[in-house]
Amino acid sequence: MSTAPTVTLDNRFARDLPEMAVPWQAEAVAEPLLLVLDEDLAGELGFDPAWLRGPDGVRLLTGAAGLNGATPVAQAYSGHQFGGFSRGSATAGRCCSARSRPAAGSATCT
Repeated sequence: MSTAPTVTLDNRFARDLPEMAVPWQAEAVAEPLLLVLDEDLAGELGFDPAWLRGPDGVRLLTGAAGLNGATPVAQAYSGHQFGGFSRGSATAGRCCSARSRPAAGSATCT
C-alpha cells in the first residue's frame, strides 16, 4: 500500500531570493512516463516510492500537481550548458523540468 507524502514544502528560496525565481506553472503532460526513480533518495526526502510511481506521484514529478505549501517557481540556472546566468530561458526551463516523450522534431536536452 502506498501513502501520500507528508512532506512539508516552503517557498523560502523564492521569498529570500526573488531575483532568482519567477512564479511558474508547468505545462500539463498528456501521458507522463516515469523512467527512473531513485527510491533511496525518495525515502530520504520523505516520499513513498510506491506513491511516486503512481498517477498522483508522477503528476507531482512532472509539475502538474503540487503539495500543500509549495510555490511553483522557475529558478535561475547558470551551468555548463549555458556558461552564464540564464533567467527565463525557455531551454533552461525545459532542461530542468520533468521530461515527457518529446514531440517529433522538438528540441531535447541531453
